[in-house]
Amino acid sequence: MQAFRTAAAVVDGLSDDQLDLKIRTNTLKDLRGVGPKTAAVVVQAHKGQVPEYLTKLEDAHAELAPMADDVAEFRAALRGDLHLHSDWSDGGSPIREMAETAMAIGHEYMALTDHSPGSPSPTG
Repeated sequence: MQAFRTAAAVVDGLSDDQLDLKIRTNTLKDLRGVGPKTAAVVVQAHKGQVPEYLTKLEDAHAELAPMADDVAEFRAALRGDLHLHSDWSDGGSPIREMAETAMAIGHEYMALTDHSPGSPSPTG
């Protein structure tokens, strides 16, 4: 997941012309933070295609699809989250992104529960 976030940040910093040039010359993967897999995803998404990588993940986890309606109903009932970890400790997302996502899905509150740098999670 972090690799895709890093690549997205790098690509987001390019102008449309720069991105088009990188795609045409097959040099996306020459950018720091963009590897062959992430470059392929960027190219396919830029063309308006569903990236093959995503299709493979969806196919590999297709058995979970029937639960989607139950999960959506449960998620809609949630008003917030009281235990979140950001990338300041052992989580995977920046705080701003977490707050924006919480608002986007309709949460009224969130509680950040990061660990101090010297205190690992009790489970790990």
